[in-house]
Amino acid sequence: MEKSFTQKYFDVTAIYQDIEANDKFDMGDILTKYEDYGFSHRWIQPPVACYWVHTLDEHGNVNVAPISMGTAMWGEPSDCGWYYCFDVHNRRQTRRNLMLNRECVISYYPSNLMQESHISGMPIPKGISEIDVCRLTAFPSTKVAPPGIKECASNVEVKILDMYPLSNNTLFIGKVVGCSVREDLLEADMKIPDEPGLAGADLLYECSITGETPRLNYGRLSMNRLRCDESLGDDRRWIGNFMTWMDAEERRGRINEEEHARLLTLNTLWCENPDPLKNGAVKKELTDLLREICWRKI
Repeated sequence: MEKSFTQKYFDVTAIYQDIEANDKFDMGDILTKYEDYGFSHRWIQPPVACYWVHTLDEHGNVNVAPISMGTAMWGEPSDCGWYYCFDVHNRRQTRRNLMLNRECVISYYPSNLMQESHISGMPIPKGISEIDVCRLTAFPSTKVAPPGIKECASNVEVKILDMYPLSNNTLFIGKVVGCSVREDLLEADMKIPDEPGLAGADLLYECSITGETPRLNYGRLSMNRLRCDESLGDDRRWIGNFMTWMDAEERRGRINEEEHARLLTLNTLWCENPDPLKNGAVKKELTDLLREICWRKI
């Protein structure tokens, strides 16, 4: 018998209105706690791999800020490449420097740099390099002015393309123009069959801020990786399209020739009129067939 799950709803708009009304911020962070609302912000934002953002001020001074709000994204041709977006509070030196120079380095650091990460988040005076205070090693970047950090797993060089205001924060969007990877980690990754890259670099993940003296709690990624079913889906590409997916299912024997033809016909009919009221019969038949074949054993 399948387990029955229930959901508990939280009106986050009301929660955040109360946080704002009662000034329950810490340097702009919304750290929602169970003792206050029975809710944690970690149900909205899962732990994200921690990284540093390196920028330069108008005098050429280096600023390194620990951040765990952002992610990489890819874009297709005609301008294919990797992009990065991250959020910075408007009071931070990082934001001021990015507005000035429009470029940065994003460096992912392994767990053995946890103390350095903690130190870099201290209120170090503007213009004093966190790299020096943390006893880390700077090295020149290739396509941007801010330096990288040798001890980091990877140093991603980014040119800022756009920005968007978000509640006294700024969302920055940039294009990745270069990447330096620690050679020992690169060589080790090449020997692992599923090539986890940064997932195998023992990064830190910010989990929560708790305690009488508030401090960050970090997590580390488990390497118990799971692999998708190779007997379902396009057998030649990662995603493919509906037609190549159905071709693969007939090749492996999950569907027969008649089912294949019917699925293609239904897909065409649905694409021509994706109105669930006027074309409900087609939607239901296509849904039922896809659900059945996706769980069909072969």
